[in-house]
Formats: sequence, C-alpha cells, structure tokens
Amino acid sequence: MKNDNPYVLILGGSGSIGLACAKELSLRNYNLVIVHRDSRSANKYAQHEFEVIRESGTILYDINANINAEDTFEKLLNILKVNNINRLHAFIHASADANLGNILNPNSELSHDDFIHTLNSMSISFVVWAKGLIEKRLLSENSKVVGFTSEGSSKVLKKYVAVGMAKSALEAACRYMAIEFAPLKINVNLINAGIIMSRSVNILDKHNDFINEAIIRNPSGRLTKPEDVSKVMAFLLSDDSNWITGQIITVDGGEQLVAI
Repeated sequence: MKNDNPYVLILGGSGSIGLACAKELSLRNYNLVIVHRDSRSANKYAQHEFEVIRESGTILYDINANINAEDTFEKLLNILKVNNINRLHAFIHASADANLGNILNPNSELSHDDFIHTLNSMSISFVVWAKGLIEKRLLSENSKVVGFTSEGSSKVLKKYVAVGMAKSALEAACRYMAIEFAPLKINVNLINAGIIMSRSVNILDKHNDFINEAIIRNPSGRLTKPEDVSKVMAFLLSDDSNWITGQIITVDGGEQLVAI
C-alpha cells in the first residue's frame, strides 16, 4: 500500500475525464479521494473501476453523493479525519453533472432549475469546494487546483447553452482564484479538452452527426481521448508547473483551430 504517498481529491471521478485522471494519478503513485454521483447501475461500473485501481496498491476512498448537497463536504472531512489525511496535494474538479437543451425549443426547453443546477455543478462548486479546502487547511503551499472547460464557453454548440454559461463562469472563476490563491502558492488552472466520447456526448449524438463532424473537423483525424487530457492534468500537478497559474490549456489535437 502507498500509505505515504500524497492524496488528490477528484470531484466527478467516475466520468470519462475524472476516471482517466484517477487512473493516471494511480500510475504516478498518488492516493485518491473521489466524490462522484452515480445511479445504482452506473455505480456498479464505477466501483469495478475503483477496485482495479485499488488492486494496484493505490489507496482510494469514494463518496457517491451530490457535490452540491451541503452535507457532502462534511462527509469528505469525516473520511479525511478518520484516515488521518491532513493535506491534499491537489483538488481536481471534473464534475459533468449538467443539463443539455435549448432556451426556447419546446422539445428540449431548459427550466430555471436546469440552469441553476448546471451552474452549481460545473462552476460554483469549483469555487466553493476550493475555498472550503483552503479554509480547512487541506490545501496549502504548492497545492494544485485543476478544472475542465470546453469550447462551448465561447462558441455556440447544439443543446449546450446551460453548460456554455457554466463554463464561461468557470473560466472567470479560474482567473480570480489564481490571483487570490497566488500568495498561498496554490496554482489554479483549467484544461480545455476537445470532444471526448462521454455520456453527455452520447446524448447529443442521438440527435445529430456531432461525433462524425468532430472527427472530420479535427486535423489529427480522431476524437480527443480521456488519456490525452489526464496526462496534461498530471503535468499541472507536478512541480514543473509551479509557475503556471490562471491559464486555460487546450488539449484537442488542433480541433479548435479549425472554423466550425
């Protein structure tokens, strides 16, 4: 067991990017605390993947709960206290709990609550959880904070309005957090990933040729893989990234350089 290795907290650690990050960090000798929100059937898959990670010797604690619920942060603190974890090397925000749809289309019209839920899950939680971890002194000098944005923060994608709004807010938050956290020597950065096959993309693809269009558009001839993103995340957690903060790093094989 890797008892003395540093711990990383991942919100959304059962999704495409979050799980890839967990696997990459396990290979790099980090221990993990994962907060995820899955149905009973999806949780079976997540637990299988987590057990594979544990079999490598990585210590992994997980909480299946809504990151926006007030008691979820307290559950995290309890796990850390019981297991004598006094510091986290990094906080990774990979929550993809969002609502897809349009503003006016009656067949996919988003409600007020849909917008609020998406904003809370994909943006406000990034700020609130990082703030809480710092106040509890779980993040300190040379800790890293990493989140994930997308092209939809600045361009119009189908059924993406709520997520696009949340990602725009996330990018603004990253800049403000980077400035406020810099005196504490805590770095804050975002990764702008290309199109990745995920549950949300699968939903989009039921209604259009979104995937095929993305592959044709990408000069590298394929979609971005979660592993492409997780390797850059690992770099941002290393000491080699200590002088990088408040930045958005695009990982897409050149996809977003091509006009839609």
